Amino acid sequence: MQNQEILAVSESFYSLQGEGKTMGIPAIFLRLSGCNLICGGKGAEKDGALHNGATWICDTIDVWMQGQSYPFDELIASMNASFQFVKRLEKGAHLVITGGEPLLQQQRIIHFLTYLEQNHGICPIVEIETNATIEPLAALDARVHYWNCSPKLSNSGMSLQARWKQQVIDWFGNNPKTMFKFVLAAKYEFEEIDEMIRSKQIDASKIVLMPAADSIEQLLERNKMIAQLCIDQQLRMCTRLHVEIWNQLTGV
Repeated sequence: MQNQEILAVSESFYSLQGEGKTMGIPAIFLRLSGCNLICGGKGAEKDGALHNGATWICDTIDVWMQGQSYPFDELIASMNASFQFVKRLEKGAHLVITGGEPLLQQQRIIHFLTYLEQNHGICPIVEIETNATIEPLAALDARVHYWNCSPKLSNSGMSLQARWKQQVIDWFGNNPKTMFKFVLAAKYEFEEIDEMIRSKQIDASKIVLMPAADSIEQLLERNKMIAQLCIDQQLRMCTRLHVEIWNQLTGV
């Protein structure tokens, strides 16, 4: 059985939320280690090349594959020293728990949020970024304010069986706190999303389209394509604020 009083963490930092519904809001990012998918196709984590028909590679793969397990008190002390973790949360900064796939550690997340409340009197505004392949526990959902779901398309290089769990998608789709963010590198990739909307697998009102881009040059080029798609299809768009501001720099 896993030790529930620790978290396996790859990095933590204070910045602005760069994507999705809450883009631009000051936030503390707590990136947990590990993932159940390899976006870019199996092998991308070793050679940085595209595999299995992928058109993009996870831009944090080098980060979430690393990490260290921390007891809660040590983790909080470290974040307090680095960026005043507790004070930032007290002033309303969001706590964005991301990965990799953070729901691989969801029981530990529940314990961590409970620890924050019991030992520091904080119930922060929590966002969890997930690939929507693991259904959240009720105890975790009760503490989460925003579910930022990013189901993977075939352009991720992952098999349908691995990346798409309809029962989990339905759970998130019925949750009023959920937005579905889809990453596109080319216009034709929207065809999969269009089919989901037509077949009512996902409600169009919950969808956000975002360009796949890990550099400012790529972002500016693909922003136009995504914008036109959203205009034509009457869908919501978001850019990648952190790439727009800091380009390829990570941990910001």
